[in-house]
Amino acid sequence: MDPLTRIFTLIFLTTTMAAIGLKVTTAELVSSLRDRSLMARSVGLNLVLIPLLGFLLVKFFPVSRDAGVGILLLAAAPGGLNAIQFTSKTKESLCYAAALLFILTLLSVLLSPVIAGLLLPSGTSLALPYGRVLRFILLYLLLPLLVGLGVHRMSSPIAEKLSKPMALCGTVFFVVVVIRMMAMRKQAMATMSKSELAMILVLILLSMILGWILGGPSIETRRILATSTSMRNAALCMVIAMNGFPDTNVDVTVVAFSALMIPPNMLFTVYELVKEKRHRTPLKNN
Repeated sequence: MDPLTRIFTLIFLTTTMAAIGLKVTTAELVSSLRDRSLMARSVGLNLVLIPLLGFLLVKFFPVSRDAGVGILLLAAAPGGLNAIQFTSKTKESLCYAAALLFILTLLSVLLSPVIAGLLLPSGTSLALPYGRVLRFILLYLLLPLLVGLGVHRMSSPIAEKLSKPMALCGTVFFVVVVIRMMAMRKQAMATMSKSELAMILVLILLSMILGWILGGPSIETRRILATSTSMRNAALCMVIAMNGFPDTNVDVTVVAFSALMIPPNMLFTVYELVKEKRHRTPLKNN
């Protein structure tokens, strides 16, 4: 990622997390953690079932060693930061999405190397600069969220006025980052075989299905878990790939995954929003 794209990515993350803090209260955010059953399913799905799914795909379908390592790293690393852009905008969904993103990202840093170490061939060493990654989480995820919550607590009218332009800024920079990385992602996909790309797509789609099934009775939480589960932590996997697997194509698999995970989630989000709008229209007419 070039320096300018990295800056745009940081702006996207900080403004999006700040916008969430401006829209919700601390009590609402904490209340989303009280559904222990939902959180247990969310964490279990991302840290147990998806790694197992990735392991089975690599074991029973032919892929190159580098592609297999990349897929296993992605399966072991939840907490995709882009997922927050695909969540609904109600308070309930925002609280759950923000809490889930932070928890999965933190657990990903702490546990993904351990999980990946169990999945990868014996003797494979994983290098992860924990200090730098944790600073990233604190500075660009937690701090903007806390600032937004603080402003909301001091003055909800000001927070309401700031939340929309802040959210719009996050959306604009998300689109800019996607466009700027398009060429790199296209090149990565061209490097991989069709069967390897198909396996990545299968992992994404099955992750969405499992997230939808385990998301509970609420449509909102189902949408969020489906998206959050399928959009793995490509940024963390790239750090691991560059430090632990230099001079290989493991990073190419990570970049290809980051390209393929966006279209299905975009289509899924649009479909659900259209369906919701159609469902509400007859009610208004009545």
